[in-house]
Amino acid sequence: MIENKDDFKRVKRSSKSIDDLQKIIDQLESEMEEMKENHYYELKQLEHELNELKSRFITTVSHEFRTPLTTISFSAGLLENYSNKISEEKKHNHFLRIKQGIEQMTSLLEEVLIVSKLDSGDSEINFTPIDLEKLCSNIVEKMQQKFPNNQIVLTISGGENKVKVDENLIKQMLKNLLDNALKYSQERGEIKLELITENNQAVFKVKDQGIGIPQKDKERLFTHFHRGTNVGTISGTGLGLSIVKKIVDLHQGQITYESEENVGTQITIILPLKTCETVIIQNCR
Repeated sequence: MIENKDDFKRVKRSSKSIDDLQKIIDQLESEMEEMKENHYYELKQLEHELNELKSRFITTVSHEFRTPLTTISFSAGLLENYSNKISEEKKHNHFLRIKQGIEQMTSLLEEVLIVSKLDSGDSEINFTPIDLEKLCSNIVEKMQQKFPNNQIVLTISGGENKVKVDENLIKQMLKNLLDNALKYSQERGEIKLELITENNQAVFKVKDQGIGIPQKDKERLFTHFHRGTNVGTISGTGLGLSIVKKIVDLHQGQITYESEENVGTQITIILPLKTCETVIIQNCR
């Protein structure tokens, strides 16, 4: 019962407080509904991206397997049915094609396995003392054998020869960078690999005179299975640079690039030189 003005004022204040509280509750409920709606659309977007990635994976793997399998099947059929009618030189060529087809499929499987391992979110990095100059020289020699019609120029500077990095991952990183540079360059084109070790950093620069990266493809350059719209009939999985990016991230490094279509591309990687023996980096995504 309201007996005086003070009681009336208290009731009025209480009523206003209840109204204010109800407004806050209504606002919170509205915000929660909005968050649910946004979360729903985010989940749908993630689901769409995942389905798109799966689709690209199936399409890419199917296409990349089909070509070497066709070559292997054709050459094996000729050797089986016409072995006594073809020359030793042609036999050798068909055996070589079979070998190359197997190597191509093996390389694809290795790339997929590497991506799976790096994407697992629990990748162990083994930092061991290695000679980066020797490692780069060995990689260049192997890639030069694979692409004899191109020239790879290796330049090395800096005073730190023995550094601590993950040798296997750095090999994979350089192999992918050079493979891309060579594959998308014209025959007899020059590829430059520069290594600079100084100020507790290793800097790798790979420069080509290839087809370059179209502006519209740059945003997704490091996305799994994404390939440039200008690659034409050049074979590839679209995994090479995404693997490179993962390796750089695991080494807590930086990767940048400059590219102009029909002129060429330069990719620069800066890695801090570690002093620890073994590091486990989780959820490096």
